[in-house]
Amino acid sequence: MREKVRTLPMLPTLRRAPVSSLALLLLARCHAGAEPTPQTASALGNDPAATPAPAPPVATAAADGAAGAYAMCGGQHVATAASSPRVGPVQVQLSPAFLDEMTVCRANDGIPKELISHAAEGHINAKGDCEFADIGVTCHYHSGSEFIHSSEHEQTSGQGELHCIFPSDDPKSPHVYGGHVMCKDHARGTPHGEAASHEVHAGASCSASLLHQLEPCKELRCCDDGTLTNPIGELAESHRNDIRPDFRICDETLEVECDLLASLTAHSANSPALGGIGAPAFGISAVAAAPDHKTQRHQ
Repeated sequence: MREKVRTLPMLPTLRRAPVSSLALLLLARCHAGAEPTPQTASALGNDPAATPAPAPPVATAAADGAAGAYAMCGGQHVATAASSPRVGPVQVQLSPAFLDEMTVCRANDGIPKELISHAAEGHINAKGDCEFADIGVTCHYHSGSEFIHSSEHEQTSGQGELHCIFPSDDPKSPHVYGGHVMCKDHARGTPHGEAASHEVHAGASCSASLLHQLEPCKELRCCDDGTLTNPIGELAESHRNDIRPDFRICDETLEVECDLLASLTAHSANSPALGGIGAPAFGISAVAAAPDHKTQRHQ
């Protein structure tokens, strides 16, 4: 464009004023045609022929989080949650969060079916949880719901919550997959008489089919860098308030084969918005421990 402007004064039939007007006209047209160029470069990077991918229909990462991260678990509208760091010990209850206010997970955060497919039979550990040592995953269930919707005001009878803890690159930030569960035989999951048993059947076997109970979930909700769901005072006292799990919780209630839960020890359900730990709303009758396994009281 500059070469054309420089050669114009050499034309014998044009005076200075017309040359200036023509140059301005040409420059204006050149500028108008060049406007899309910086926008295209900004949107497409180094490949102007590429088509920009549409943004995923989920909430973006929190401003203070790492690129691609989900918003930090915000507890049950805890006022000081927003000022909490994303790593290290905290003094506020960040999990469980309200399920309907968590971000819809991206596809690459779906149930890790490939890893699950390699799981062999697990065994009950000293806490009463099912441990699949070959893939580093541990599962437990709660005697009620923890990740609730903000419109809920009480526990749902016969509904519990299954959590399976998967390893990540950061041991202090495991991935927890889970969701609300009900027994396919609904009556079996409704507590009768006394609260759920706290006996531990250490060493008893537990089937890898337990992991597959998560697979029918159609939509997961995600939040990162929460706390364990135990009451925060208990976590601080046991120095576990620096464990910051990333949660992927099913947004629907799953019907499961409750025989798969029978050898596990129920964990209490902590839901601060419903008053904290309350009476069990979900209970599975425990199976008798095998003769060579030591049954002990869960602490």
